[in-house]
Amino acid sequence: MKFSLEWIGEFLGGLPSADRARALLDQGGLPVESVEETARGPVLDVEITPNRPDAMSHLGLARELSALMPTPLAPPGPDFAIPAASGDPIESLASVVIAVPRLCRRFGALLLRGVADAPAPERVRARLAAIGSHSISAPVDATNYALWAVGQPLHAFDFEKLRGGVVVVRRARRGETLVTLDGVERRLEASDVVVADAERAVSLAGIMGGLDTAVTKDTRHVLLEAAWWDPVAIRRTARRLGMHTDASHRFERGADIAAIPNALNLAANLILASAGGALCPGLLDARGLPFKNRRAALRLSRLRLVAGDPSLTLEVAADVLARLGFEPEVRGRRISVRVPLRRHDVRIEDDLVEEVLRVHGYDRLPSRVPPSLAPGRHLEPRRIVEDSLSDGAAAAGLYETVGYPFVDRETSERAYAPWLEAAGMGRSIRVANPLDETRRELRTTLLPGLLDALSANARHGRPDAALFEVGRAFGRADGDPENPPSLESRRFAFALAGNVRSHWSAPGPTRAYDFFDAKGTVEKVVEPWIAAEDLCWRPAEMEAFARGAAAWVETSVGVLGVVGLVSRSERERRSLPENVFAGELLIERIPSRPRMARFAPYSTFPSVEVDLSFAHPRALAWEEIAAFVRERALTDLESVRVADRYEGKNVPGDQTKTTVRLTFRSPDRTLTSDVVNREKDGLAAALRDRFGVTF
Repeated sequence: MKFSLEWIGEFLGGLPSADRARALLDQGGLPVESVEETARGPVLDVEITPNRPDAMSHLGLARELSALMPTPLAPPGPDFAIPAASGDPIESLASVVIAVPRLCRRFGALLLRGVADAPAPERVRARLAAIGSHSISAPVDATNYALWAVGQPLHAFDFEKLRGGVVVVRRARRGETLVTLDGVERRLEASDVVVADAERAVSLAGIMGGLDTAVTKDTRHVLLEAAWWDPVAIRRTARRLGMHTDASHRFERGADIAAIPNALNLAANLILASAGGALCPGLLDARGLPFKNRRAALRLSRLRLVAGDPSLTLEVAADVLARLGFEPEVRGRRISVRVPLRRHDVRIEDDLVEEVLRVHGYDRLPSRVPPSLAPGRHLEPRRIVEDSLSDGAAAAGLYETVGYPFVDRETSERAYAPWLEAAGMGRSIRVANPLDETRRELRTTLLPGLLDALSANARHGRPDAALFEVGRAFGRADGDPENPPSLESRRFAFALAGNVRSHWSAPGPTRAYDFFDAKGTVEKVVEPWIAAEDLCWRPAEMEAFARGAAAWVETSVGVLGVVGLVSRSERERRSLPENVFAGELLIERIPSRPRMARFAPYSTFPSVEVDLSFAHPRALAWEEIAAFVRERALTDLESVRVADRYEGKNVPGDQTKTTVRLTFRSPDRTLTSDVVNREKDGLAAALRDRFGVTF
């Protein structure tokens, strides 16, 4: 956008040089792309971002330069004074009705009578010409001048062409048409906002006026209009009709509702000075829904943290904000401000930080290296755990997926209720504006999403799949709604379906997945932090998993996760193939530091393996047996593992026959069968005494 430096100087106490103005605006975040010399002095081509409609005028840039220089703004000139009025009051001749108070929050109008056909003052025409705007007539030039002076678009109606002397702000009627000033007939829709008289639409609100009521050389009575329009409504209509005007450019981004009286006074004074006539006493000032003055606060700690400068003070921040018109109040170690209505871009604390720093000067802030733990490391330890879990799962042949975080908890997660309770998920978080009415809540488990991904694979001819996801679940019962991150739970989940391939290049499947594949997946991914022998597996029952084929994964700190065979009802609900295993782990219950590596010298002597078979109650978990064996600390025992479990013929219904394989190895000699059998027999007697097992 082009701006005349001489015109800007009218609003400043002193006129800076072009180079000085350019440097200051660059510092303030309004870069000057070029400077052009004209008969009226330098013209600045300024790049103004969409969030700064308040700077799209000469007064707006003057405010910026006033804060950056710093120098006070000049008092309003005579052009902004309320013009002298005579004759009948405007209320007796015209009226305004706002039928859409949310879309038009203010509508102001002045009436000038007896206006002659004359050109605008030379000063007005010269300033408009300097920024590339052509002179048309005194009323039209006055509205353009006011727009570029204070940023408020105006429109001039031929009052005698307004039927009924009434102005109605309403939505367009179905099938209604309007011929705009460019001579094009526009077909309107019910979502469009128009300015109408008693019978028809006469202007496309905030975009362009109508041709039927435009001022001409024969116009004698002019109704000046200035309003505030809803940005979304203007943007929608302008894009649908392919129209872009100086007015729509500003209204789409948010105009200053407080600028309406000044803009009307300025335009009226310019018309009266060049075309004569008289102003009717009074101002039509209709109001829609009221604007609330926003307030915001800036903490000194936040300012220093973002700036990286501990020397910044509240006094510096308050001075800058005062120069920008924010009316700051220092309260302890924070500043409370009233946000000017023209600053739609300032809403949160960090917006105030930006305002202070851009005026204070980014070049005055110290250069510091951001803190870090070590090269290549995360500042957040849990992120390291997540990355390691992903790497471990990928190394095991699983493929990573990303699930949809929005669900209907009642239908999607009801079957997982015991797991959600064990995981501490007791809060439902609903989405205020859901994209899908059937997915109005945030998920509390990753498992349904993974199973849906397996189902999609199966429908597309890929029933053999192994997937995992590292993500967030939402709704921790111990979370604080005032601290949203505390409501999140970090999760690792996986699902296995179909047949196992020993290698990606293997010619075909070798066997179906079983529970021990799922169990081994858990042990593999958590191995850097938790040893397999420190995991306790206990039976779990819930609707989502088959009875007798699911287990809680527990550690010394409580439940770590759940693993199991997906139940028939869950498979039918999600159209899954048979033989699907799934599991989920709570990442926050995995230690943030990995286990210490311990070196044990390797023995060069051969190992000796012996099996010990015994029957025991089914309720006796293997973890209890293994822990008991480790506590016995048998001489030269290297490992103990399950070799076989049998239930069936010759074994009572409430019993299980387990065969454990004991591996012995000595670091300094070859073991004999007598030594090994003596240790095995001693263990058998201890198991009989402790658990009542039979051989």
